[in-house]
Amino acid sequence: MLYGGAAGGGKTDFLLVDFLGPLAEWGKSWQGIVFRRTFSELEEMIKRAKELYSPIGGEWSAGEKRFRFPNDASVRFSYLERDNDVTRYQGHQYTWIAFDELGNYKTDFSWRYMISRLRSPAGAPCYIRGTANPGGVGHAWIKARFIDGFVPGKIYRVNESGLDITRCYLPSTLDDNHILMKNDPGYAQRLRLLPAHLYRALRDGDWDVFAGQVFDEWRRERHVVKPFALDPGSWKKFYALDWGFAKPFSLGKWAVNAEGRMVRYGEWYGCARDEMDTGLRMGAEEVAGKCWAMAIQEGVSEMVADPAIWSKQDAGPSVADKFKAAGFRMIQANNDRLNGLAMMHQRMITEGEDRRPMLLVFDHCHAFIRTIPTLTPDDHHPEDVDSSLEDHAYDEARYAIMSKFARNPAGALRRQNGAWEFGSREKWDPLA
Repeated sequence: MLYGGAAGGGKTDFLLVDFLGPLAEWGKSWQGIVFRRTFSELEEMIKRAKELYSPIGGEWSAGEKRFRFPNDASVRFSYLERDNDVTRYQGHQYTWIAFDELGNYKTDFSWRYMISRLRSPAGAPCYIRGTANPGGVGHAWIKARFIDGFVPGKIYRVNESGLDITRCYLPSTLDDNHILMKNDPGYAQRLRLLPAHLYRALRDGDWDVFAGQVFDEWRRERHVVKPFALDPGSWKKFYALDWGFAKPFSLGKWAVNAEGRMVRYGEWYGCARDEMDTGLRMGAEEVAGKCWAMAIQEGVSEMVADPAIWSKQDAGPSVADKFKAAGFRMIQANNDRLNGLAMMHQRMITEGEDRRPMLLVFDHCHAFIRTIPTLTPDDHHPEDVDSSLEDHAYDEARYAIMSKFARNPAGALRRQNGAWEFGSREKWDPLA
């Protein structure tokens, strides 16, 4: 479970009290450990633990860095300064493990390793807890593990490395901490002194924002929508593809109307399960066949794709040839990175007559929603996106936005519906 979001939500109290839940029932079988990055960071937590645990018989041992309770249950306070430090706990077993300020850990290595230390010969339940605010070096992996594609407060059952476990994100807000709001009413106002991105992160618990992100105009509450019907008479549908084998491929399903509004109504993101930025290693012929099976059900025949896939390898067909053989009309994308980025900004910022953005994303497009907010500029070319990041959905979206379908949507719809303008003898060609 992850508990967190906004600053001031009472994260430390949550962990300390959560440990107490099964304590009375399981006695000496209930053994816990809580981590911070450094021991000095534990001092405030230990001070608060004394206030909560001493009245119910918890005794602090400075030598052991442990609270012991009258029924022999106990909880240790320790630190993990580096990922490799976690291997010191090989052979240990705990029923309750917690990380306070999980965002201080750059990778999920410590978290995943300590899951293997959760065990109870006596049959006690085993829990692992974390707290975090948006931002920090661990922002991306925490967001991918707990936020993207998950409904807050809902318990999900997942299989991880052969283990059947449950996962849940509980959002905290400053407004949940009634004592802090009462005793320090000016705290919320002081947060307004922070830069805009930090204010959104720490006041609202917004996981889609951090310093230096490319698309700082992205707002999940504005750009992500529930699916709605796309009438073929009003919307032109097409696919866009950024190919990948060792890295994920991204197939985007797009629709555009005469007003120029673009909707990402679906996707297939070829990423290995429970891995970040790792491809399925699936052959182009197999991917093409599965894409075409989806396309014929949706009335789609055209695909805009990275020009690189037209390059032939050895004497065999290119990746583009394999998609063409499957049935697609393949269209080489305009790969102008700078103009593509500018046009994507414009689509996100510009509003239609209904005051909604001109780029909307259906809420089941989890890869796009997860990766777009995490992109940062290239260090050497700040006007471009850092291509070493997980930018596959972005590249594919850029191809879609730079396509003739998006740039001349009225023409695309005329061609689709066969209703050519009076007197026009020029047929619209997406390849032009």
